[in-house]
Amino acid sequence: METAIVLIAFVVVSSVFAFAVLSVGLYSSDKARETISAGLESKRSTIVLKGSVILTASTTGTSGVVSQISFEVGLAAGGDHADMTPGTIIIRYSDRNQVRNFTNTTDFSAANIASFGDSDTLLEKGEIFEIKLLNLDTVLTAKLGTSTTFTIEVMPPKSAVLFISRATPGSLETIDILD
Repeated sequence: METAIVLIAFVVVSSVFAFAVLSVGLYSSDKARETISAGLESKRSTIVLKGSVILTASTTGTSGVVSQISFEVGLAAGGDHADMTPGTIIIRYSDRNQVRNFTNTTDFSAANIASFGDSDTLLEKGEIFEIKLLNLDTVLTAKLGTSTTFTIEVMPPKSAVLFISRATPGSLETIDILD
């Protein structure tokens, strides 16, 4: 009789433990699936650089100063839309002297330049947006001059960050195209 009670108690305790282990395992796999889905969702709307980076200089020559940087972006193959509204998307400029976030329409503009598409601020399949960093000669603490490496990070709210790194030439023209 005592052996039967011990055996029944052992089976009951084992089944409770097994239930707890299975519940934790199912919960963990569900959380892992949610994490993977969220990661894939954030990568779906990845934006890519389309073409060259274009510098516009306010003064030219070996002591020239860049006043505007423009570049074009589109969606990666299979990507979902990205909101390009200033404030929703953040553009970070950095060089060896400074880091500056561009967040509003006085800092940068983003406009659909494709011959088709709509006039909203969503970058959608087939559309190309031109982004212009404006008034750099006045908003940057250290002016962007010649022979300077700079990085631009385009940070959409639900997407991977687009990194653009270039160096200004040793002598600036009015318009410089950086590949």
